[in-house]
Amino acid sequence: MLTCYAVGSDAKAIASQLHLSQGTVRNYLASATTKLDARNRVDAIRIDSEAGWIQPGRRG
Repeated sequence: MLTCYAVGSDAKAIASQLHLSQGTVRNYLASATTKLDARNRVDAIRIDSEAGWIQPGRRG
């Protein structure tokens, strides 16, 4: 989900793509942010990118 968010998709678009509710997507994004000890979603994307876990610019 962070990869989708990193390329500019909002919670509504991600929810539609993954057949989830918007609330579930927001909760998953918040959980990922917390688990990474990030300040916000943008910081979570930075942490993931630096670790090589996601590659912004690619969906999926």
